[in-house]
Amino acid sequence: MGTTPLRRLRTWLAAFVGSIVLVGGLGFAPAATADDTFAPVPVAVSTTPETIGSGGHATSRIIFQASGPIADVYVAFRNTVTGKFHEQITQGSYNAADSTYSFDVFFEQGTPPGSYLAQYISIRTAAGQEVGYWRDGSIYNPNGLPVSGTAAVPLSALDFNYDTPVDIDRPHTTGVYRGGDRYWDPYTMGLFIRDSWGRLGLFPTGGNGTWQQAYEVGSGWNIFNTMFTAGDFNSDGENDVIARDSAGSLFLYPTNGWGGWDPRQQIGWGWGIFSSIFAADDFNGDGNNDLLARKTNGELVLYPGNGHGGFLAPFTVGWGWNGMTSIFSPGDFDGDRKPDVLARDSAGNLVFYGGNGSGGWTSSRVIGQGWNAITKLGGAGDFDGDGANDVWGIDTSGQMRMYYGNGSGGWKSFGVVGWGWGGFNAVF
Repeated sequence: MGTTPLRRLRTWLAAFVGSIVLVGGLGFAPAATADDTFAPVPVAVSTTPETIGSGGHATSRIIFQASGPIADVYVAFRNTVTGKFHEQITQGSYNAADSTYSFDVFFEQGTPPGSYLAQYISIRTAAGQEVGYWRDGSIYNPNGLPVSGTAAVPLSALDFNYDTPVDIDRPHTTGVYRGGDRYWDPYTMGLFIRDSWGRLGLFPTGGNGTWQQAYEVGSGWNIFNTMFTAGDFNSDGENDVIARDSAGSLFLYPTNGWGGWDPRQQIGWGWGIFSSIFAADDFNGDGNNDLLARKTNGELVLYPGNGHGGFLAPFTVGWGWNGMTSIFSPGDFDGDRKPDVLARDSAGNLVFYGGNGSGGWTSSRVIGQGWNAITKLGGAGDFDGDGANDVWGIDTSGQMRMYYGNGSGGWKSFGVVGWGWGGFNAVF
């Protein structure tokens, strides 16, 4: 199961396109067509600051000579000590008035400190065409785009030192492939869906509140009664999926970084005693992603991950959770860089439970009412790219609603971002 690459659009999707509407200017990605007048050439580049401290975040700027808007840019950096390439998402925007693309470079947690040299820039047009520039001045132009006679500037101005990064809240969202399915962006939210035939699909997003084209990523998933994204559970740098079958066996599905899956691994037995299982990021603060599981008697148990796809000794972190109709972790919801938990009670109240970062709790409070109108509910990661984690919910009419977090334990706004989601029997 789950061997189909992400980048291969399958015919089953056609049935969904007619019934699922993505709104707010979202839509599906435009078809790749010729872009004859687009000739992107970087004529100035810079990174500020040159030494990046905690958080792994730098603001960079590229000035292009171009005749059309730029849809996406990514930069590949090489660590001078390890030689490893780090291809990172550049979350930014293009300003047609002065032909500039300003963006932030985010490095995933665990990236080794050191000097990083920019090796390659890939620029994608709104029509899906691509042109790239290597550090040595050579050009990658697979679509035959017209390239201006102006020589691209050296990429050395994007070089920087990465110094003592802080291991902040690891994302447990699905992420998305960027740059023509050539690298994994772990910070951009995506949602897996399963249909009644057991086919698994992925709805990736653009990192700014937009949806990208959906893809099939596997079949035969109807044998599972619980599925969830678990972040990087085996410490290979890729976000993974965990699933439980009807026999209570727990399986890890590692993603392979190229749009498919590595062989699945059975990581547990007897998990049928739990009425709910969900990812909890690094809930105990030891640097590895963890799981929380609720027994039918209301006991909530933490299963600390060991960083290699298995578990350390579990321990109880709460009682009385059997009154909750939905439990999940949105990651860090209140801005303290520690993962939290949200739960809906039988009255429809949504309750916030603050994690203390060491396997316990800080406080709890009601942050919403009327949530019993939502049939499926979960953490979305950062859907709109504002730096705060969000929550998604599917209502009884099949509308996909997005509830935007304000980064301090409350809400900024909400909106309907799609219809027809009620036809899926699992969304995670």
